[in-house]
Amino acid sequence: MNKKLQWICAFTALGLTLGGVGIALGNMDKLIMRGDKNSAQVSAAVTPPTVVIDPGHGGEDGGCSAEDGTTEKELNLKVSENLRDILNAAGYSAVLTREEDTLLYDMYGELDNYKGKKKVYDLKNRLRFAGESGAGYLVSIHMNKFPDKKYSGLQVYYSQSSGQSVALADRIQEYTKTYLQPDNERMTKKAGSSIYILNRAEMPAVLVECGFLSNDSERERLKDEEYRKKLSLCIASAIIDSVEADRARTQEK
Repeated sequence: MNKKLQWICAFTALGLTLGGVGIALGNMDKLIMRGDKNSAQVSAAVTPPTVVIDPGHGGEDGGCSAEDGTTEKELNLKVSENLRDILNAAGYSAVLTREEDTLLYDMYGELDNYKGKKKVYDLKNRLRFAGESGAGYLVSIHMNKFPDKKYSGLQVYYSQSSGQSVALADRIQEYTKTYLQPDNERMTKKAGSSIYILNRAEMPAVLVECGFLSNDSERERLKDEEYRKKLSLCIASAIIDSVEADRARTQEK
């Protein structure tokens, strides 16, 4: 099956999975029908790597919050669920680090008392889960906030673990600008030691700040289910093209 036909079938299935949206996502049809001459045909003989999607925060850690009470943790999970469903519908393996409103500090039951250690164990366990899942890629989903309301737009941070992290981050940033946020002039950024997961990830990894909850108009878009599906589709498209580009390079060796 060539890639163009694969996309059509995958997103027709996605339409059923996500309530009849699929190909009928307005201007997103250009993205779905896009033919990438540089991408290799999917080979049934090569199993694609697992994509671990990490919805940031959860439980008692709500992340940043908006003036209207919207919390980052709930939007992170909704975007992550859409992203997982798109990738699975397209024939790729994707799993979430969390599927409920919870932190993961006691995921492995290592301590009797996590007082003062919840945050670090939560982050450690997200990475541990990704490693044990055989993650080929780790994509952490977050929301942004800033005191000045004028700032908006998705921005991607990448791990220094490999060049694949940079390539994936650049694709996500590029596809979002091209198909969803034409005024977004943000650039991808290299993660420093302050971003625990990216600093310690051994697999290609990125952290996606999907938008600013402090910006009134962007917050309302992020709260809209259809917008989140379009956003997830941009991210999924970048992941799929990165996976296929990496597999093509592997097959050429």
